Amino acid sequence: MLKFVLMSLCAAAIGVQPAVAQSYPDKPVKMVVGFAPGGPTDILARVVATAMGKTLGNSVIVDNKAGGGGLLGAQSVAKAAPDGYTILFAGDGQLTLLPQLSNKAGYETQRDFAPIRMVAGQSNVLMVNKATGISDMATLIARAKASPGQLTYGSAGNGTPTHLVGALFENATGLSLLHVPYKGAGPAMTDLIGGQIDMMFVGMPVALQQAGRDQVTILAVTGNKRAVKLANVPTFTQAGIKGLGDETAVWWAVMVPAGVPQAIRSRLDAAVKEALNSPELRKSFTAQGVELLDQDATTTSQWIERDRARWATLIKNKKITAE
Repeated sequence: MLKFVLMSLCAAAIGVQPAVAQSYPDKPVKMVVGFAPGGPTDILARVVATAMGKTLGNSVIVDNKAGGGGLLGAQSVAKAAPDGYTILFAGDGQLTLLPQLSNKAGYETQRDFAPIRMVAGQSNVLMVNKATGISDMATLIARAKASPGQLTYGSAGNGTPTHLVGALFENATGLSLLHVPYKGAGPAMTDLIGGQIDMMFVGMPVALQQAGRDQVTILAVTGNKRAVKLANVPTFTQAGIKGLGDETAVWWAVMVPAGVPQAIRSRLDAAVKEALNSPELRKSFTAQGVELLDQDATTTSQWIERDRARWATLIKNKKITAE
C-alpha cells in the first residue's frame, strides 16, 4: 500500500512540472544584478532581460543589488524562493571567486545555484587617467617601480575579476599598486575619469564608451589577440607581459536557485537561447565588443569548476579576501 502511495505521489509530481512550465511566467521575472547601474554586468543584463521578456511573454526586470563585489546580489538569489521568478545575471567572479574568498559568502555555487546558460564573454582593458601622463605600458611600469604602492587601481569590488586581474598584473610585472575597491565598475569609472584613481581594468563595453575621450588612455587588453573594436591597442603579451591571455577572460551566465524545477529551468533556457539568437541582441553585443558564448548548463558548470581551480592559487598566494 505504501509503495502504491509513493508511486502515486511521484507520478503526480512529474505531472505537475509540465503544467507549471506552461503557466510560467504569469508575472514579471526579477533578474538580479549584483553591481551598480552602468557597469558591464548591468549593461549586458539589460540587453538580455529585454530579449528574454519578449520570448517569455512577461517582463524581465533588472534589480541592482550592489555590494560586496557582487556578493549581496548572489546571496539574495541563493536564498530566494526556487520558483523561477528570481534569477541571477552572474559574472564569473560571483560564481568562481567569492565563495572561496570569504567565509561570509553564505553560498556555494554548485550547491546553491543551477546554471541556465552562459551568454557572453569579453577581454579586460587597462585604462589610465590621462592626467597621469602615462601613455604606454613602459611608462606605467617605470612610474610604478619608482614609487611602489603609490599608483592606485580601482575595481568593481574586493574579489571581483577586475580586482583579480589587477593582482595578476602585479604578479606578472613585479609591481606594487594600491587597490581601491568600489561597489561596481560604474562608480569606479566615475572616479577614474575624475582623477581620484590612476588606473583600472574595465570590461569592453565600458572601455568602448570611453575610447577616444580626453579623460582616459587605453594601454592594453587581455586575451591572446587584439580586440576588434580596439585594433590599435596591444595585448599585454604584445606589450611584453605574460600571463594575461585568454585565461583572464570574463564571462556571464544566467543562474537560478538550485531548487527551481527542471521544467522551469528548461523554459528559461529556451528563452535565453532564443534571446541570444535575436539579431537585436547580437548587434548590441557586437557594438559593445562582447563575444557571444551561448554554452549550455553542463558546459557552464564545467567552466565554473575550471575557473574556480584556476583562481585558487592566486587567491592563496596574494592572500586575497572579499572583505
